[in-house]
Amino acid sequence: MYKIFSKIFIICSAFILFGCATSQVSMVGEKVSLASYKNIALSGNSGVLGQAVANELASRGYRISSPGKTSSLMLRLNLNEAEITEPKNLQLLSKEGVDAVIVVNAVGGYDQMPQSASVQILETKSLEILAGVNWQNGWGGQQGSIADRVMRKGLTRSAKEIVNALDASYSSAGKKVLNILTE
Repeated sequence: MYKIFSKIFIICSAFILFGCATSQVSMVGEKVSLASYKNIALSGNSGVLGQAVANELASRGYRISSPGKTSSLMLRLNLNEAEITEPKNLQLLSKEGVDAVIVVNAVGGYDQMPQSASVQILETKSLEILAGVNWQNGWGGQQGSIADRVMRKGLTRSAKEIVNALDASYSSAGKKVLNILTE
């Protein structure tokens, strides 16, 4: 009898372990120091997750231009949000004193929590992607189940995980990627 219960327990444990997945994060870009960047703009079309990422950066002491300030600058330069990452427009932003632009694209899930996101930090002078993170929310079992709700992250935890991924990838080289605007 004990052997049957232990086998059932092992099988159930395997289903639980293989039926759930934590969020996944992958880093894109080279290890560079962003300490020399003084003015980082948040793209106005970065949405709620973009603003949560900016809030997380601000809570760590970084100064990030608000989407409103970025939009105002773009209006003055006669640009729209879809054009912000085009090379000629990044150069225009550079001439206005913007060192880098953070662009966040996210997809919402069935439960109003972020499903996946792509975050890029673009340098306005070299027109290169300095750093980027691809992030996907965790899941567990059937959508909406207790296991699924436990595994999924809300807006705040998602933003923290994305910013931590940027920090961790560069702290291994002795520098923080987001040591951007500390003065």
